[in-house]
Amino acid sequence: MSNKNETDHAVEVSRLTVAYDSKPVLSDVDLELPRGMLTAVMGPNGAGKTTLIKAMLGLIPTVNGEISFPNINGKKPCIGYVPQSESVDWDFPVSVLDVVTMGCYGRLGWIKRPRKSDKAYAMEMLKKTGMEEYADRQISRLSGGQQQRTFIARALAQKADIYLMDEPFKGVDNSTEKSIIELLKELRSEGKTVVAVHHDLSTVSDYFDWVTLINIKVVASGEVKKVFTDENLTRTYRAAKVGI
Repeated sequence: MSNKNETDHAVEVSRLTVAYDSKPVLSDVDLELPRGMLTAVMGPNGAGKTTLIKAMLGLIPTVNGEISFPNINGKKPCIGYVPQSESVDWDFPVSVLDVVTMGCYGRLGWIKRPRKSDKAYAMEMLKKTGMEEYADRQISRLSGGQQQRTFIARALAQKADIYLMDEPFKGVDNSTEKSIIELLKELRSEGKTVVAVHHDLSTVSDYFDWVTLINIKVVASGEVKKVFTDENLTRTYRAAKVGI
């Protein structure tokens, strides 16, 4: 039986405000994201989507607010992260397999060296993402799509409960995008939660269960079939179009 203090929420955000140089990037955000679903975070450029993901991870300071990840069966959930590819130092001299094996460090601790079984598991994740033939390649020699698949493999190696992904489909071709979404749906079938920054309005209904529309403030958040409406999209994107 689950703990009475647990909820069906994977992430709970309350009164979150983030500002850069005193200019709010997120303002008074309240948000509850469901467990075991694929959630898209959408909005115009500068709406605060990446900032929201980074704030959830504790990577940036906040002005106000609280962020929590409720326990799962009495235990703190493990969080996996797929960053934007441009935020990564691709000149760092490591191989693709090394990067994915780093996903095991959360379980191992930073002092312990990865075992053969950890490297074998990392290789399994590379196979899942179609990257096994690149295992020994230096990451500086990867294409944009290969970079994305490498970091998704690393996140999978973490055996996380919740995956936060910042534009996982950016820079990939159509076939890679299809293979990534199949992986995400497989995670959902295992009871995992995925929260992804997404841009393509045309694929939301096919890819996601839940959508959060944001433009500094939350415009709407809920099931795709209820929230992903012309009215809400106009409210979300209108300010960007008219230059307000």
